[in-house]
Amino acid sequence: MKAIKHIVMASLMLFTSLALAQEKQISGTVTFNGEPIPGVSVLIKNTSVGTASDFDGNYTITASEGDILVFSYVGFASQEIPVGTDSRIDVGLVEDSQELEEVVLIGYGAVKKKDLSSAISTVKGEELSKRTVTNIQDALAGQLPGVQVQSSGGQPGSEGTVTIRGLSTLNDNTPLYVVDDVPLDDINFLLPDDIESVQVLKDASASAIFGSRASNGVIIIRTKQARTDRFTVNINANGGIQNVAKKPSLANASEYGRIINASLENDGNLPLYPNPEELGIGTDWWDEVTQSAPMSNFNVNITSGSETMKISTGASHQYQDGIIKGSDFQKWNVRLNTEFKLGEKVTIGENFTLANSQTTNGPNLVWDVHRLEPVTDPFLPDYEQVGLNEFSIFSPTITDVPNALGQLARSFNDDNYTRVVGNFFINWEIIEGLSFKSQYNIYFSSFENNWFEPDYYIEETDKRDVNKVSRTHNNRTNTTWNNLVTYQKDFDKHHLNVMGGIIVESREHRTLYGEGENVPNNTPSLRYLDAATEAFFSSGNNDKYNLISYLGRASYDFDNKYLVTATVRADGSSLFPEENQWAVFPSISAGWVISNESFMDDTNWINLLKLRAGYGQIGNDNRNSLPNSAKLTTIGNEFYTSGAGQNTLIGQAPDNVGNPDLLWETVEDINFGLDLSFFNSELGVNLDVYSRTTTDMIMEKSIPLYLGAGFIYQWANVGSFKTNGVDLGINYRHDFNEFKTNFILNLTHYKAKVTNLADGEAIWDGNHQRLNSLSRTAEGMAPGQFYGYVADGIFQNRTEINSHSDEFGNIIQPFAQPGDMRFKDLNGDGQLTDDDRTEIGNPIPDFTFGFTMKFEYKGFDLSTLFTGSYGGDMLNAAKPYLNSGAGNYNSYAGLYDAAWNGEGSTNVQPRLSNDDPNQNFRYSSYYIEDGSFIRLRNLQFGYRLSQNTLDKMNLTNLRIFLTGENIFTATSFSGLDPDIGGTATLQGVDWGHYPLPRIFNIGVNIAF
Repeated sequence: MKAIKHIVMASLMLFTSLALAQEKQISGTVTFNGEPIPGVSVLIKNTSVGTASDFDGNYTITASEGDILVFSYVGFASQEIPVGTDSRIDVGLVEDSQELEEVVLIGYGAVKKKDLSSAISTVKGEELSKRTVTNIQDALAGQLPGVQVQSSGGQPGSEGTVTIRGLSTLNDNTPLYVVDDVPLDDINFLLPDDIESVQVLKDASASAIFGSRASNGVIIIRTKQARTDRFTVNINANGGIQNVAKKPSLANASEYGRIINASLENDGNLPLYPNPEELGIGTDWWDEVTQSAPMSNFNVNITSGSETMKISTGASHQYQDGIIKGSDFQKWNVRLNTEFKLGEKVTIGENFTLANSQTTNGPNLVWDVHRLEPVTDPFLPDYEQVGLNEFSIFSPTITDVPNALGQLARSFNDDNYTRVVGNFFINWEIIEGLSFKSQYNIYFSSFENNWFEPDYYIEETDKRDVNKVSRTHNNRTNTTWNNLVTYQKDFDKHHLNVMGGIIVESREHRTLYGEGENVPNNTPSLRYLDAATEAFFSSGNNDKYNLISYLGRASYDFDNKYLVTATVRADGSSLFPEENQWAVFPSISAGWVISNESFMDDTNWINLLKLRAGYGQIGNDNRNSLPNSAKLTTIGNEFYTSGAGQNTLIGQAPDNVGNPDLLWETVEDINFGLDLSFFNSELGVNLDVYSRTTTDMIMEKSIPLYLGAGFIYQWANVGSFKTNGVDLGINYRHDFNEFKTNFILNLTHYKAKVTNLADGEAIWDGNHQRLNSLSRTAEGMAPGQFYGYVADGIFQNRTEINSHSDEFGNIIQPFAQPGDMRFKDLNGDGQLTDDDRTEIGNPIPDFTFGFTMKFEYKGFDLSTLFTGSYGGDMLNAAKPYLNSGAGNYNSYAGLYDAAWNGEGSTNVQPRLSNDDPNQNFRYSSYYIEDGSFIRLRNLQFGYRLSQNTLDKMNLTNLRIFLTGENIFTATSFSGLDPDIGGTATLQGVDWGHYPLPRIFNIGVNIAF
């Protein structure tokens, strides 16, 4: 036994000594070009054991023979070095050229990121897929400098308004979308999960190659593509709940009664509600029409490939219920992308998407539920409902606002949208460096709307005696045929790339509408045109458009230092008169990579220093608004009645005055850019300064009545427009061992000004039930300026009213009483007239921004996205109702205490009055508020299983995440949302948009 004990002890000692012999201390120095690099992460592969290099690049770590040390640092390629018998391992890192070698799509071609000389920004699809939104437009918000996305509300399926570098015209400012080389106006069939990358061409030197459709910038979208020698399956799924992000604070029934009483008493009338406290809370109309709503998203993508064949296919489904009852949206799509090599020289392929969306368009009741009185019950008492149909059981209201639940009950308005988008292509490499590509693109859409209005009776002002049914069909077919030849050649330090081709595009839009009345009853089975028995009406039209373009581009760089790109495109549009159909649009850009010069060799802290400059012209034929008849004068039928029998007579009159001199709108753009990268590529800066001028804007102008044309307009080239701005992008990333950080800041600033309009005539826009002509666009001013009277406080007593007079003692506001609003007499004529109106606000912000923070630690990740704007004004169009106490409409909570009720009580909120002889609530600066805001638009927390666990599960990725969308908004704006889109001549107006949802989701990403 004693001998056995000695043997065991000896064996243990030998085993321990061998184990200790395997573990040893490894040390070394990490350098780049002989210079030490501090902070380099040194990890033992597949473990959490690690360290970092010190200030002098030195490191020490305990490891065993056979272990693999992983050296990683931002901006450098990771290196894996096995531990052998040596106890010292020195490492020389190599710059990671992946980012600079990244290929950027530039339109009918691609270029390495390092060779760019134009203003182009990129974002990867993985960043967009973090957003729980239903469309690409909203997913782009805050992601890129120069790209502004404004909300169009939270209605299911709604799309945000995207502008690139602000406004470029008083017409449509929507950018061109190019999806897998197919130019499109409509991309609502895509989901963020479908996207591989997005490139935004911001200046004319980049976008001019797309010609007439690129005057507002270009967004190039590449969907997920197959990869060679790899089979993958990716599944993304998430689901969650939506709630109203902000609920308006409205008066309850008791406060409503006090407000109405005070309004009447201030006018010398008896109160309406003797005991308002007994009214209690009353009806909360907001709660009646809103709800917590589910949403979900499922996406699967399968790819496979070999040297001769690549296939990518996928399917998606998305559902979003509305936070206002009676609305929902769902869409699905299937995608197929294939590519085949026919020998060594020829490649053929296709990329197709089939998509369908279905939308239930519930009524937007936001405007109504703000104003509905809380003292009215939604439904009639049960005994009064007897004998009424299901649409007539709702209580009549005190005001002219219909019962909101009644509107919901009789809302039958559904859309069905089917789209087919895709292309076929063949690419032939004729000889080395010379290739020819022919691609045929098609977009087909079929839109159908079914609408039904039942007969009902609530009161004389809220009824329909005869039901009505209608159906709308819109079919659109767009085709584009690209034929391009490309030649590229490298010789010594020279690189040349030349492309030329011809593009033929056509579009046909067919419309059909029919309606009828008096369906036998309101049952769903009879809500069709065939069931209608009277008042039939139908209409339909065809609209065609053709464009042919010749284009060319030449790019040259010398020694990766000096870059030049020039393009030219000639466009011929069928929308213009024959003599003006064609126009030529050139562009040129140049870049100087200073950091590649020999005199920068010793400046190791600068990784990239590049100067860029570009100039270009782009045409705009305003194809989305300009009709084919704009160049022709046409005669249409006019119907009128005459005589005692009111007989209908038909006459003819001009319905369009053609313009034979109509020509292209032109955008001229100058851009200067600077790209910087510092400290081993940890810090990157991109700065662009630009100036853009639009001339010969295509708009409608009025025709003098003495010409006998009636109240019609003529399309003409009516003015010019100028925009100056700055885009700034800053990216900082740093790894603290296993803790990785990345901070991205995007800033956009621009100023727009109308420099010329036809005959100097201002453009007015925006009519409101109580406010008219909300915005004015005039020469020398920013477009869409708010224009009204200047509010100047509250009259506190009769002396102040009498003192508000002209030099002759004429009282400017003779009908005012203490507590009424004072307005400025700007022209000094002793009275308030239209001439005293002026610019009272500018909806264009001083700057907009997006700020992203990303953190990773082991398998955990956290990302946040903040967006916001500063300096833009907003118009709260609800104030004439909710702050006046007039017309029996409801009010904002707290109005009773906030309104003027005696000298010195307030200098902001006028007295409550139903008659309002002073017109306190005329359109004035009282309605204009600061629209600045900052919003936590997205917050996501995720966990990815370790590689060892994934290997055991035969998976390549499994990540679980929690996401919040629109979590909070900090703003002083009193309306529901300060982030509201609009048109060039009318924006920043809160009309009571569909409320923005706050979304909380849980999801999973799986790959194998």
